[in-house]
Amino acid sequence: MKSHKEILHRLAVYVRPHWRKFSVAIAAMVVIASTEPAVAALMQPLIDGTFIQKDPGAVVLVPLALVALFFVRGVARVISSLGVTSVATHVVMALRMDLFSHLQHMPQSYMDTNATGRILSRVTYDVEQLAATASKVWLILVRDSFIIIGLLGYLFFLNWKLSLLVLITAPVIAVIIKVVSKRMRKSSRLLQESMGLLTHRLEENLKGHRLIKLFLAETQEERKFYQVVNHLRQTNLKLAVLGSANSPIVQFVIAIALALVIYFASSLKGESAMSPGEFVAFFTAMGMLFGPMRSLTGLNEPLQRGLAAADALFTLLDHPTESKQGKPLEKPFSGRVEIEGLRFQYGSAQPEVIKGLDVTINPGETLALVGSSGSGKSTLTQLLARFYEPSSGRILFDGEDIQGISLTCLRQQIAYVDQDIFLFNDSVAANIALGDAEGIDEERVLQALRHAHAEEFVAALDGGIYAQIGELGTLLSGGQRQRLALARAFYKDAPLLILDEATSALDNESERQVQAALTEVSAGRTTIIIAHRLSTIEHADRILVMDKGEIKEMGSHQQLLDQGGIYRQLYQELRS
Repeated sequence: MKSHKEILHRLAVYVRPHWRKFSVAIAAMVVIASTEPAVAALMQPLIDGTFIQKDPGAVVLVPLALVALFFVRGVARVISSLGVTSVATHVVMALRMDLFSHLQHMPQSYMDTNATGRILSRVTYDVEQLAATASKVWLILVRDSFIIIGLLGYLFFLNWKLSLLVLITAPVIAVIIKVVSKRMRKSSRLLQESMGLLTHRLEENLKGHRLIKLFLAETQEERKFYQVVNHLRQTNLKLAVLGSANSPIVQFVIAIALALVIYFASSLKGESAMSPGEFVAFFTAMGMLFGPMRSLTGLNEPLQRGLAAADALFTLLDHPTESKQGKPLEKPFSGRVEIEGLRFQYGSAQPEVIKGLDVTINPGETLALVGSSGSGKSTLTQLLARFYEPSSGRILFDGEDIQGISLTCLRQQIAYVDQDIFLFNDSVAANIALGDAEGIDEERVLQALRHAHAEEFVAALDGGIYAQIGELGTLLSGGQRQRLALARAFYKDAPLLILDEATSALDNESERQVQAALTEVSAGRTTIIIAHRLSTIEHADRILVMDKGEIKEMGSHQQLLDQGGIYRQLYQELRS
């Protein structure tokens, strides 16, 4: 957990670019603070000069001074509020952009071990909590602190002995706030975790709603959601109790101080005695202290929420990203991939998924990976793109270790089609031209669609290549989504093409068309295919049979059939 000082220092970095606006807002707060004692000070001439002495000048000037004073205060309040709010919105926007940018470069291992809902909660809920601190809380904290200082100064000017009675309450209030703040900070962190779990549960339920209905799991899911919501309610209630108890206790302490002041002020005699106007001015200033002090004590709850949110946000921002070190390839990548002694495990306590793999893939070769689930096929392709780092061994592109190649350059060499097709809630063209820094090239989009045999169904969509396809491409069939994913890989035109079950959702006719396109596009580039369908496996130059992270057999389709080993058994199972 970061200290308050460290958190405020980090936030100051975001405020610094807007120091001019912030300075104007602070200046306006100083104006408000300086006019606050002036309101109390006007009580003395109002009582003594207007009502007791009947001074004609006071009768005219005091009301005019009050009008002018409140006009200045009103203008200063508007300026301070707008200034702080403007700075706060800029800070929140910059923080959200930094979070989003940081998440783009987080290692895959972080995404694997952190629920999506919890990450979403950081960028949405936690930032909103911080926004409240950066605007409303900060405004009241600074403004009312200045007001209290100004009023205390005026009180000491009027009667320092009575003012000391007011200051007696300060240590008591400080202790109360410190104790309550510690508990609020802890409860605020629990609240953030609960919000993250709530977002996760909701997201998971919405994505799996078909499966839930099919398995009649609605009641079970409602029970899980109730547990999360109830825990959130209890945490919110605990925070509310702490917040509501904090302010009345502080107010009670202040009331005791006020009572003591009234008692001692009324007993003053001789030169120490105060005129009616002075007493009203003193008591008015004391009464005006009550408002900002109450506001400041009431800020404890949102302040602690904001600090806890900032702590969580900066912890996320401090998490290491993928290493960007490395240099670009000196020559265009030919497609030669060498894997030497490759080993990998997802965690130190996890078993090895890849065990001492050695294989060389020649430029332009089509290599098929087959094997049972969990044999390490998909993991190998993930290592090629450096989504994970190997435990030992190395992977070479044209003889150069990929650990020394910059991630940008490395991933430029790879076009990837995953078995879990992901399409953005955007147009067909935007999905196909994903990552093109120069924008959508319509000619290349149409060419990619032709290669993927998707041109006909896209042309029939309302809007053609600019038709919206819905979240995750829900407005398309499974086969259509898969062909768009293939078109995206064709559009990138990278020297290394990886297809992980890329034809699994296609019907026989679509698969025949895409297979023809794959043969065409694979020419002149290295292609790695993970597939179970015979038509895809049979046409590969070489087939690697993997089992428990090791290569058990290697050869062409016919060679492996003739060996009569694992591949022949898999082949017969697929045909049956």
